[in-house]
Amino acid sequence: MRRTKPVRTAPVADPAAASAAPAARPGRAPRAPFMLLVIGLLCGGLVSLLLLNTVLAQDSYKVNELRSANDQLRQKKEELKNANMRLEMPGALSDSSAKQGQGPDWDEANVITPDRSADSRAASDGQMPAGQERVPGTGR
Repeated sequence: MRRTKPVRTAPVADPAAASAAPAARPGRAPRAPFMLLVIGLLCGGLVSLLLLNTVLAQDSYKVNELRSANDQLRQKKEELKNANMRLEMPGALSDSSAKQGQGPDWDEANVITPDRSADSRAASDGQMPAGQERVPGTGR
């Protein structure tokens, strides 16, 4: 056999006022404001992620444009370097000097050889060592 405890009821001063007001549930917070807060935070996070993605996409376009411009400049540098090397080749130098009215000096050949044979000279013949040149006006 079960025994139940008797239910205690508090005395009510005005029975009409007690029946008109609904009894509040103790210990339970309303759910609507919390759900709105959670949904608002989720939507804010989603919008911020979309904005971040957009900014990163713009930067990637700029990076691609700069990379292609850098490649074009590197290619132009190589072309200019090759053109300069072609102009420094002996045939091109000969043609350029002929256009300027210059030509080889066939009358006197100065051949530099290390053993100082009959028709040669040393590289330093007739030259002063570096730092010992005559300075005009000093008497040295």
